[in-house]
Amino acid sequence: MKRRRIIIISSIVLLISLVPVKLMSLSKKIKLEDLTADLYKSDSKKGNNIKIGFYGTSCLTFSYKGSTYLNDPFFSNPSYFEILTGRYKDRSSVINPYLDKMDSISLVSITHGHYDHCLDFPYFMKKYTENAKIVSSNSALLSLDPLIRHQKNWKEYSIEKSKKNQWIYSSDRVFRVLAVKSNHQAHIGKIKLLTGNYTFPLVKTPGPVWQWKEGHTYSYVVDVMDKDVIVERFLIIAGELPQESLNIINQLQKEKRVNIMFSPFWHKEKSGTAFLSSFNSIKPEKVIFHHWNNFFNNPNHYIESLRSSDIENEVANKRKEGYPVSIMLPFSEINI
Repeated sequence: MKRRRIIIISSIVLLISLVPVKLMSLSKKIKLEDLTADLYKSDSKKGNNIKIGFYGTSCLTFSYKGSTYLNDPFFSNPSYFEILTGRYKDRSSVINPYLDKMDSISLVSITHGHYDHCLDFPYFMKKYTENAKIVSSNSALLSLDPLIRHQKNWKEYSIEKSKKNQWIYSSDRVFRVLAVKSNHQAHIGKIKLLTGNYTFPLVKTPGPVWQWKEGHTYSYVVDVMDKDVIVERFLIIAGELPQESLNIINQLQKEKRVNIMFSPFWHKEKSGTAFLSSFNSIKPEKVIFHHWNNFFNNPNHYIESLRSSDIENEVANKRKEGYPVSIMLPFSEINI
């Protein structure tokens, strides 16, 4: 019995020790010169004075007239040990230099509840306006409840509890978002990890990676507004869009075309197929790939890409096929 127990414990320890090795194998260092040709070029002719920021993974900001919209607040890149134990170090020294340069955040959207899409929510709180609005699945909001419940002037919008196809405006009405259903792609083969929903408010925010449950996944149509006029329309995709969501977006395009589609590209085959489905249906003017970069290391050290994305070659391949695709470097901004 004692020997059997030792074998079981040793096996568990071995499996746990292999997790960091597996995570490390997901990424590869990438040379900046290998990406230069793939970078998005600003269209100076438009002159809309909209600033787009990409901070890594799916963390995007749009700034206009002194106001900022934020999607998926995460770019601190905790270590392997931290995400496995839930003991996260203070990352303010990494995050604050970028936050200090942002305009006040009036509207926040979260695509789903995994740690690499909302872990840094508390760091961004100091930049939220007093009347900030938070839009996400009910599960993700419940997981962040310990941070939100004391913000009396904030407004939470649970997508499942809101009206169907409801536009949600920032308090200053500079931005509005419409959530559409998405399917989170499988991680390994046809297996999805970290699924499930929270159905009650948590006492404290999740810690280890497995506590960050997906909930429902949503993509967002994002309009930048000047009074009642749509200046620019963006689409931030999470996972892949089912036909019903493509239909909703195309119905909206009768009013205003999607100018830039932000499409995830974490896996050459899976993301490639999902991208083609969305692009061929929506036909946006431009595409910027996101979620291609590694999110397991300190971002100030070097750029890494997810090995499965093959991003430096795939952008070139897609361009040869006639698709207007580009990327942005983590921690970069463009003006359109």
